[in-house]
Amino acid sequence: MGRENRKRRSGGPGSKELAVLREHFPSCFHTDGSFDLDHFAEILGNKTNISYEGYELKFLGKNYAKMLASIETETVMVPDEEHNAKPENRDSRNLYITGDNLDGLKHLLRICPGEASCIYIDPPYNTGADGFVYNDRFTFSVQELAEKLHVSEEQAARIADLTGKGSASHSAWLTFMYPRLQLARELLREDGVIFISIDDHEYANLKLICDDIFGESCYLNTLAWVSNITGRQISDSGAAKTWESILVYGKSDKAPGLFTDYRFARNRMKDVYKGFKKDIREDEYGEFAVGDTLYNHNRKFNEETRPNLVFSIYYDPQTGEITTGEIGGQREGCVELPPHPNRDGIHQYHAWRWSREKIARESHNLIVLPTARGGYEIYTRIRDFHRTALKDIITNISNGDKEIKNLFGGKGVFEYPKSVDLIRLLVQSVGDKDALVIDFFSGSGTTAHAVMKANAEDQGNRRFILIQKPEKVKSGSVAEKEGYSTIDEMGRERILRAAEELEKTSDGRFRAPGFRHYTLQTDHQRETQEIV
Repeated sequence: MGRENRKRRSGGPGSKELAVLREHFPSCFHTDGSFDLDHFAEILGNKTNISYEGYELKFLGKNYAKMLASIETETVMVPDEEHNAKPENRDSRNLYITGDNLDGLKHLLRICPGEASCIYIDPPYNTGADGFVYNDRFTFSVQELAEKLHVSEEQAARIADLTGKGSASHSAWLTFMYPRLQLARELLREDGVIFISIDDHEYANLKLICDDIFGESCYLNTLAWVSNITGRQISDSGAAKTWESILVYGKSDKAPGLFTDYRFARNRMKDVYKGFKKDIREDEYGEFAVGDTLYNHNRKFNEETRPNLVFSIYYDPQTGEITTGEIGGQREGCVELPPHPNRDGIHQYHAWRWSREKIARESHNLIVLPTARGGYEIYTRIRDFHRTALKDIITNISNGDKEIKNLFGGKGVFEYPKSVDLIRLLVQSVGDKDALVIDFFSGSGTTAHAVMKANAEDQGNRRFILIQKPEKVKSGSVAEKEGYSTIDEMGRERILRAAEELEKTSDGRFRAPGFRHYTLQTDHQRETQEIV
């Protein structure tokens, strides 16, 4: 395909936004297609305040990065016929894509747009040690870039130099990451969440581009993963580094709260998750924990501010029946539980936390227990007591070196793999047991392993899609000595071994789900293979 005829995935940078403007403000477009910003401001002038200045992220290559996201991929997904024909893989909903993730993301936008509950990525940190150089290859001339991006030829030459020779500068890293995150956002559900591992080298820049793409209001957290409590002792200056960051963004304001299983948190991260001594009981609905008392402890909620929540609760000790009524009433066989007295000096009562209607509807989620003074108190029954809010510090989870060695006969075929428990913690935190989980910097395949482990643990039906470029392993590395030539080859082998191990150790609760494998190729590559 010639450069002059390159297709755009959606018509070019900002095409969706321009389509909306053209639909609602056609008078602002000139016959040559240009947009009259002054006329637009005039139309809106009486309706809103117009600001021509504001805080924004700018870097060399930003418009070029947006253009890369909009260009249609020239690759096709070629199935691995032999692998996909195996019974365990034939109907699998899991995918492994070998190829550049910029192209892979564009294919996924045709397959599953807006379907991912969770995306986790561990991109290159641009430290120099990770070997990152900008390597997206799109051959535009300086004049073509100047015309397409509406910049001077001098600036276009700088962009061409940035993208043509390979660079590890901040601008190169931002230009590399921006289109990928832009496409990733489109893959998320409205309540979807993305987790991005990063260290200090590009944290600030990553935060800025995520604010630019997802919006500052969709920033949820920065999690601190204490990956090395002893610290990096070889640091030339400053304190020894013990943790990495995991940036968390939602696609919209519908992003869920993040939770974790309290048993895992208490057993694995004792210093962070304390105070989990629950009174665990069981009834006909299953296990529950005795929760907090039903009355609202805040004195501001009283008969004046919440009159509909101030009433008496009546309890029958013989039958366990719980009903509501007026304060000071009489009911045969029942004990009155009036609202707690309010000692603010003005009001008489505290309000309840539940309404009469909710108590009538969910009395099975309440329990009345005797007090030390011979009376009764009413508490809630917590059904999902196994979950607690995820805290923004993750401790006692090191990297995945040991996990890899266990799977590969004691050989460390991957360098610095992420921990399965770390990714499992993140995947489970979104609370969707049917989640589609995507990782487009797959590396060692930890995300697939984590998804399978989560499913084995809680009988979920999560599925994964991984993308990994077929990078050559380092010459002389353990991986090469073990007979592996590319990262993606090792990643797929890791998934197979992890699935087999989980089947053996899950007492029949888990069956290997398999995965379908596709390779991204251009028509030229396919023709060459056919000739050979």
